[in-house]
Amino acid sequence: HELRLCSSRAAPVLITGCVASSQEERESGGLLILAAYYGDVQAALRTMDSAHGEHEAGAIGEAGAPKWLDVRVALQYAVVNSTLVLPARSKRALRGFARMGAAAQLDGNGAACALWIRYELGGEVATVCVDDEQPLRLERSISCR
Repeated sequence: HELRLCSSRAAPVLITGCVASSQEERESGGLLILAAYYGDVQAALRTMDSAHGEHEAGAIGEAGAPKWLDVRVALQYAVVNSTLVLPARSKRALRGFARMGAAAQLDGNGAACALWIRYELGGEVATVCVDDEQPLRLERSISCR
């Protein structure tokens, strides 16, 4: 799937595609995105720990932009044949992502905007966190196939 900036009209397509992808991946023991946050990842994780619930966007930063986004649906939609590949550039232009507020570009600890993903692949649960412009490839290893 080509990843591009999501409009509100594209949301139903993402959700429908995510459901289909999740079912296919679950049946084949493939790649399931369990949770994913983009932006101020530490703020997202603190919010999830304290709220014990799901939120689509985090606290509002400068100029009304959220500090973080829940991007689980967008990433599951992008999974093809148990593989997720993200380019070595800012994730803000990917479908389902957005430009974060200036405050999210650097969190209180000086950490850059990031992407955090908890996923299941081949029955194993793992977590990965990458800087915004770092590439990412999640796939089954040859030994798992």
